[in-house]
Amino acid sequence: MKIPPAIPASLSRTTKRVAVKDGPNLEYFLTRAKVLSLYRDIQRTLKDIKDPRDRQDLQTWARSDFERYRHETSPDKIKSLISQGKHQFHALQTNLSLSSGEANKSGKK
Repeated sequence: MKIPPAIPASLSRTTKRVAVKDGPNLEYFLTRAKVLSLYRDIQRTLKDIKDPRDRQDLQTWARSDFERYRHETSPDKIKSLISQGKHQFHALQTNLSLSSGEANKSGKK
């Protein structure tokens, strides 16, 4: 009767899995989702701009701001940037609603 060779620990089913400590964690993915959500909201809002040149300029501006900080790794800096982005987004929404309101008033004259 032959004795089977010993199974290396790397192939054994009983090997304990070691958690990766340097990899992305839950906070990373939640923050990433917030950033992407903000970007999508901005892009959706910009679709409402009727003038294609203005729309393209604002889309380029928004994308360049996100690209500028794409490789930021400091959680505090990223949270600050999200907060600033939300503030700018709300200001953009206000300006667009005011400009569309003025366009409606001038069209009724």
